[in-house]
Amino acid sequence: MKGELHLPDLPEVPVALSPLHAAVDDQQRRVPPSWPVRMREAVSGYLPLILMTGLALGTWLIAKNTPGLLAPSAPAAVKHEADYTLDHFTLQRFNVDGALKVQIEGEHMQHFLDDDIMEVEQIRIVTTEPDGRRMIATAQHGRARGDSSEVWLDGQAQVVSEAEGELPIQMNGEHLHAMPKERLVDSKFMVVVRQGDSEFNADGLEYDDNTRLLRLHGNVHALLQPRLRKSVADKNAARP
Repeated sequence: MKGELHLPDLPEVPVALSPLHAAVDDQQRRVPPSWPVRMREAVSGYLPLILMTGLALGTWLIAKNTPGLLAPSAPAAVKHEADYTLDHFTLQRFNVDGALKVQIEGEHMQHFLDDDIMEVEQIRIVTTEPDGRRMIATAQHGRARGDSSEVWLDGQAQVVSEAEGELPIQMNGEHLHAMPKERLVDSKFMVVVRQGDSEFNADGLEYDDNTRLLRLHGNVHALLQPRLRKSVADKNAARP
């Protein structure tokens, strides 16, 4: 007895096994990208490095072209400008014993740092010695060193030297130069010196308050009153 098996007809399914299509796909995958694509990829990869390099180069160029930035720093020259001002002021200096040594008054004062000079309007300076001697200097305008060692008086300048038991010596001129610490006064301009009722006119002077010695220069004209004439004669007679 024979048995037979009948299978129904199945639908046809196309199957492509051609090696040509596989070769084409492999070839497409092996084709290198175009140069714009490669350039874009390279730029993207090196972009951080490029930015850092550009930033460093830009900073160097700015520093190089900025005047004085790379040069060693040097102290700037101090300008002749007032660093502080005072109005209606009084300055006092005392010695080591606490006694008043110098007093400076004025209507307006400017201090300049570069030369340590005070410029004072309506200046008045009073110096006092332990033995009671005083020098009083006044002027419309004055310049004084910060330590009061030197004073320049301009405009109706006057210096008065006072000593106990002696007539005051008054020196007047448009320009007087005084050194209060050394108690010296000088001028190279016309001056008028008065002591009591006596008067001297000269082209300049030098006065030492330590010795009360007055030297007059140039053309000198004097008017001596009897009291001062006798005092001068006594001093000349006492000299060896």
